Amino acid sequence: MKLIFTLFSILLLTINSLVAQTKSTQKLGLTSKNKSSYPPKKGTTLNSKKQGSPNANKSNLSSVTDDVSTESSAKNNVTGIWKGYFVSNSFGFIEDRYRFEVQLAQLPNDALNGVTYSYKTTVFYGKAEAKGINTTKTNNIILNELKLVDLKITEKSEPCLMTCYLEYNKMGELETLTGTYSSRNANDKGDCGTGKVYLEKKPTSDFYKEEFVIKRENELKKRTKSAAVKAPSSNKPSLAKAPAPKKPAIKPGAEQNLIPKPERKTLPSAPETVVIPKKEQPAEAIKPPVIKNIPKPEILKSRENEIVKTITTRAKEFKIDLYDNGEIDGDRITVYHNNQLIVSNKTLTDKPISFTIKADEGTAVHEFVMVAENLGSIPPNTALMIVTAGTQRYELFVTSTEQKNAVVRIVYQPE
Repeated sequence: MKLIFTLFSILLLTINSLVAQTKSTQKLGLTSKNKSSYPPKKGTTLNSKKQGSPNANKSNLSSVTDDVSTESSAKNNVTGIWKGYFVSNSFGFIEDRYRFEVQLAQLPNDALNGVTYSYKTTVFYGKAEAKGINTTKTNNIILNELKLVDLKITEKSEPCLMTCYLEYNKMGELETLTGTYSSRNANDKGDCGTGKVYLEKKPTSDFYKEEFVIKRENELKKRTKSAAVKAPSSNKPSLAKAPAPKKPAIKPGAEQNLIPKPERKTLPSAPETVVIPKKEQPAEAIKPPVIKNIPKPEILKSRENEIVKTITTRAKEFKIDLYDNGEIDGDRITVYHNNQLIVSNKTLTDKPISFTIKADEGTAVHEFVMVAENLGSIPPNTALMIVTAGTQRYELFVTSTEQKNAVVRIVYQPE
């Protein structure tokens, strides 16, 4: 009986010990939870060290966050003109390529406003309004065409709206948007197939730059200038000047014992020899290329003139042939040579519009300006220009619109 009582006592002590340990553990856990709770109490900061007022820390944290956000958006801001193509592979193995231009304005919240132009000879031309989002942290862009605002198609074609899934990349000066797209029928919302997209950032449009793009570009330029003005200048530490050496002190009464410094005898200076420089023969001036001074026609003043290509040749004679680029769609052009009219309102066909130019040292630079008289049935006005200079042959694809002329420059350099 005594043994049973002893065992029972030991059991009670063990249970009490376990209960006490459990309560201690629960209390300890609750205290730890309160210490790490968030947000912190009023008057405290995230850092336990005293480094100024809480409001100052909060302001600094906010400033850092804003700077990081602004810098992130500036690195891959896609505002501007993007040109390239998309390739349809809706039938699995057949690729159907269309020219593609996208104009974008990236807003402060990284949302995108845009328009798209897609076209392929006389088969299809469409302009659509688009909205999207640029996820600057991952360089991913989603652009969704909302509605068609202009459309020209053949009877066998269907109007479709695209959703593009793109990735932004920059290699040196080259900026690209690449990815895939899915499409839906603009009328019955049916599937129009999928494909690939490739775009490069360009300074000019094949059509005209939209007002909302110009406005956003100007805002970004002003913001960049104001940020450069507000940037603090680095204060360079001023170098302390070394103290001038003090003259040694002389004890009173020792002036008579000083040894006087010997006087320096000045030697007569040698007579100066005057060197008369030889007159150098003036180098023969290099004559710049000459363009005959003919008044510029008004159509070349009112439109932008974009240089497509500059060709340098030693041939004294070169021939130019102009064709319609692709299917014949009624494109008409006028051509000026050094501001002088040489082709007036001619229709581009599969037969060339040809002319031959002779070059000499008096007229070394020859500028040919292609002016679009219309946009044909499928904008823009496009031409194939073949330049034959001696044994050299150049094939150029020339695009002009009602806002922009195309310029090809040929420079004659004699042997």
